[in-house]
Amino acid sequence: MLSRELEALVARLAELGRPVVPWLVPGVDVGQVEQVAGVQPPAEVIDWFQWCNGVELREGQVQDDINVIPGYSPLSLREASELMDEYSDDPVLGSHWIPLLGGPGGDVYAAVWAPGKAARVAGVLVGESTEIEFSSVEQMVAVFNECYQRGAFYVDNEGRLAMDPGLYEEAYGEIVS
Repeated sequence: MLSRELEALVARLAELGRPVVPWLVPGVDVGQVEQVAGVQPPAEVIDWFQWCNGVELREGQVQDDINVIPGYSPLSLREASELMDEYSDDPVLGSHWIPLLGGPGGDVYAAVWAPGKAARVAGVLVGESTEIEFSSVEQMVAVFNECYQRGAFYVDNEGRLAMDPGLYEEAYGEIVS
């Protein structure tokens, strides 16, 4: 269940003392999600934005302070809407999608769906081809949680979130395959 995975992610971030935890903005209602994502988006899209509507930005923050995984922070509905315009011609994303996590260079993880179908998650990397990486939003968060568990995502000696690519691929392969 997505809500359990999200709770586990926040618990792990709190355990690691990540500054983002108190800055997670409370979620929004279904109507607000539908204004951006369209009528009847998949339940996981609604659940995501009911969990969190971005990160409270404060003076002195650096990108790493607001990340929930290395390089990515939760997007607000407003931020997601703005990014949707930038990627409107991406054939993998199509016409039913919304960014969930974003990085400072424009990379995003986005929920993608066909009407009446569950959401999958695409990785959108600037300058690369967009690919479907996860079969659901829940699977994406489960992979992230497993990465924290295995040490694929960790806090480095300088206090920043970092990633061990080999351990990430191992966790990803076991859960996604």
